[in-house]
Amino acid sequence: MNRSPALLAALLLSSAIALGAPSTNTITGNWLGTLDAGTAKLRLLFKIEQTTNGVLTARMDSIDQGARDIPVTAITFKDNALRLEVKSVQGAYDGTAAEDGKKITGTWQQAGHSLPLTLERHEGALEAAALEKLSPADLAANQQAALKLAGVWKGILAAEGSRMHLRLKVKIAKTDTGAATGTIQSLDQGARDIPLSAITCKEDAVHFEARGIGAHYDGTLSSAGAILTGQWHQADKALPLEFKKAAVDR
Repeated sequence: MNRSPALLAALLLSSAIALGAPSTNTITGNWLGTLDAGTAKLRLLFKIEQTTNGVLTARMDSIDQGARDIPVTAITFKDNALRLEVKSVQGAYDGTAAEDGKKITGTWQQAGHSLPLTLERHEGALEAAALEKLSPADLAANQQAALKLAGVWKGILAAEGSRMHLRLKVKIAKTDTGAATGTIQSLDQGARDIPLSAITCKEDAVHFEARGIGAHYDGTLSSAGAILTGQWHQADKALPLEFKKAAVDR
């Protein structure tokens, strides 16, 4: 499968309180799994709690997409069978908990697609992503990107065949070692701080990737260094996208 589930397409559209039937089962805790969507590997974290009245509630983080605390609108757990419904992204998870209470094996369903998803109990902070390894040529281009692109860039993505226009904000910074790092936000979808990788600038040809959502951008930096003109690639589509450097970050 080469199309990732469109988690990015409908984040934070619901503010419903996550409610479930009273339960005394030990399903509460943090559950972490990785959804392999072909072009992207997305870490999902489900945070399940229980009220003093015994009602289960839950929230979901799509870690690699920068989405936090997405409401789980319905949760049931009975006879080791768990169901989580996330209406804001039109998704649902059905799984079976192991007898030792350490793993849940099941399926994530979204937009007509089903993908296997195994969740495991997670304690403590999440491990930071491994440092990116670049070839000598790409390292030089990455450092060039740090020099030329550091700052905030804003653009509007018009979805093909749709009236939807998404405001995007890219932040690129220069590290102490001179490397370029960055994040992207989809302001209208509530997706924040999605990590960027493979940030390069070679003779004003700019490239960066948002691997968490299976996307990348290729553009050309203007001679004045204030406009990027290029294409956004995602889900086998290429859409025109222009970024302009912002004077201030708002």
